[in-house]
Amino acid sequence: MRKWCFLLAGFAAWNFLGYALLQPQQVDAVTQVPTTPQPMRIVSMAPNLTEILYALDLGDRVAAVTGDSDYPPQAKSKPNVGSFWLPNVEAVVACRPDLVLTLEIPQQKALAVRLRRMGYRCLTVSIWTVDDLFAAIGTLGRETGQQVLAQSLILRMREDIEQVGRIRAGRDRPRVLWVVQREPLRVAGRNTFINDLIELAGGQNAIGPTLHKYPPIGAEQVIGANVEVIIEPAMMGGNLAEQHRQALAYWSRLPNVPAVAADRIYVIEADTVSRLSPRLCQGIELIAGRLWSGDAGE
Repeated sequence: MRKWCFLLAGFAAWNFLGYALLQPQQVDAVTQVPTTPQPMRIVSMAPNLTEILYALDLGDRVAAVTGDSDYPPQAKSKPNVGSFWLPNVEAVVACRPDLVLTLEIPQQKALAVRLRRMGYRCLTVSIWTVDDLFAAIGTLGRETGQQVLAQSLILRMREDIEQVGRIRAGRDRPRVLWVVQREPLRVAGRNTFINDLIELAGGQNAIGPTLHKYPPIGAEQVIGANVEVIIEPAMMGGNLAEQHRQALAYWSRLPNVPAVAADRIYVIEADTVSRLSPRLCQGIELIAGRLWSGDAGE
């Protein structure tokens, strides 16, 4: 048994040494410590990662993006490496990337494992909350040599968010129902980034603690939650006015819900409220404008 353990340990060490020898290294002239070269060809596997790269003035280094990366507009002209949920590993490899950026979701983690086995450098980040977003921007800044710009971006975003809060400080916090889908009815719970956005905009989630992040609920729960504002992100590519008409028809079945009685049902563009990206404050302002009709964003 000891012989096999020794052989396995030796084999692992040999593989690690071989991998290390094959990796390009750059030596810092002052410290003589090997450093990772700055990536010049970056593949982004998620729309919000693409937005971060462009916000860090790295658009010229973006070699490819997913098909759902539609902002900024120039990102749409980059080569396509599949979708957020269905990445195309062959297309990624064809781009000869120095760095592949992925999110911490099963499909992309599997992609990163395959690419690392092939010798490609991958960076996987977790962006589930607003704080995660700031951390990811800092990480990408360090990995790409844009630390100063990353910290400046984080500071500016924080200041913009605080400004939204100051404008509406002291007001009552409307009870918000955030609808993910209607049939069956599913909403955003408190352990979600949507909950973060609602609170940063000055509202409060009408749904209490739940087992699931996006729980299914019934009419009784909606009535019991005393919902004052209903917000539904529009389906991508759909007609906003038509989706709003459908929402009004759906919610008319619950006329005793305060939001329905007061006609406080909104269908909003999903782009800035469905991604944790540098446009975060735009999404917060959009939500805030619906919480208090007549405010900015209305």
